[in-house]
Amino acid sequence: MAKILVIDDEVVFARSVAHTLSRNGHECRSLSSAEEGMASIEEDRPDLILLDIKLAGMSGLDALRRILNLDGSIIVIIMTAYSSVESAVAAMKDGAYDYIQKPIDHDELSFVIEKALETHRLRERLSYFQRKEIQQAAHGEIIGASPRITQVIELIERIAHLEPGSAGELPTVLLLGETGTGKDLVARAIHRRGSLAGQPFVEIECTSIPKDLAEAELFGYEKGAFTGATATKPGLIEAADGGTLFLDEIGELGLELQAKLLKAIERRQIRRVGSLRERKINVRIIAATNRNLETAVKVGSFRPDLYYRLKVLTVELPPLRERGDDVALLANHFLKRLTHKYSLPARQFTEPALDALKKYRWPGNVRELAHVVERALLVCDEEEVAPSALGLDIAFPVIASRRRSSLSGTDEALEIQFPERGIDLEEIEQQLIRRALDLTDGNVTEAARKLHIGREALRYRIQKYGITRPVS
Repeated sequence: MAKILVIDDEVVFARSVAHTLSRNGHECRSLSSAEEGMASIEEDRPDLILLDIKLAGMSGLDALRRILNLDGSIIVIIMTAYSSVESAVAAMKDGAYDYIQKPIDHDELSFVIEKALETHRLRERLSYFQRKEIQQAAHGEIIGASPRITQVIELIERIAHLEPGSAGELPTVLLLGETGTGKDLVARAIHRRGSLAGQPFVEIECTSIPKDLAEAELFGYEKGAFTGATATKPGLIEAADGGTLFLDEIGELGLELQAKLLKAIERRQIRRVGSLRERKINVRIIAATNRNLETAVKVGSFRPDLYYRLKVLTVELPPLRERGDDVALLANHFLKRLTHKYSLPARQFTEPALDALKKYRWPGNVRELAHVVERALLVCDEEEVAPSALGLDIAFPVIASRRRSSLSGTDEALEIQFPERGIDLEEIEQQLIRRALDLTDGNVTEAARKLHIGREALRYRIQKYGITRPVS
């Protein structure tokens, strides 16, 4: 629903148009002069104005210029008689969205308005993403000097400076790495450092889109396509047109949606839900995942054709535990940035604190490090941040097992002990899963029960780690 203002000195006609648009679900009112219209706009800004070009008093052209000077985001559609088409064209040069001739066909008018509102919504969305990208750019530098991350930075520069004719001609990029390694940061760096820097960057978190709404969110939909579709809505892929579409955690997309995405990438066309018309798209695709897609292909949860289409260029991000002194560089970077954010006095880490940060295994990688530094800064009142403020003095579990006799009526169980430190949490998780599957002879349901997690959650981890079930 949009807020529409009709300005026409033919009062009966203006009221008729307003009534028709109100029946279509819009909030609509009519006024008989440009002067009234300007006064009204000052108090209550409409989304769209239908403006007659010939008015008593202030002319439609003068009113158009004043309206757009007041608020350039307002959509203005000119209404004109056949003999005034030249004036209508002049109005479009001054910023009018479109014009429609009198006598007006209401179906044509509805179509023009819906098209204008759709364009307006798309522009607003692009503006939002561009503002968001500018805000995030200030915190988007890649910090590090280790050989592994230096290779990544060099590869980013090579990818960013590819110069094809359009966004859609750029090769797809697949970012691989554990959770928290900064895949989204790398995607934005590729976008900002290349020829598409001034174009939209649209991020889609594949895990957060409800399955029943995923297609509509990605591809958009037409009015009436399903219950609740009260207006036409462009999808997120269209929002990225001319720029970069970043598909984060693409391994979580369902197979049906994978097929549609593959078709869109290869044909550079999409079709909205409920539409019969194909729409051209011009986007560069960057995808990211923390899953092993080769394993997912083998087990049938990811399409091989989409996998090979995405991995034209592959960037593998190293986990933080393999980046050596980068831990200290990043920790000091976060400390400086967060000190400024919270308007606190300058702080620094003690040498024992830096040593503790370097020895920690960082299962959550850079994201976890940022959270640890923020917590330490907020709980520590001293100028120097000591190890005690970091909260890293924890013991990591080592896996052991025992089997109890099924003849005694007791169940086989898992034991967890905590005598050692420095073991990676993902390694621990894999050991637990393998032990549970071994104890249950590969029965996923029973193994999930022992691990106190859902069956589907266990299946996901089995696929993620490429764990082979024992054969009985």
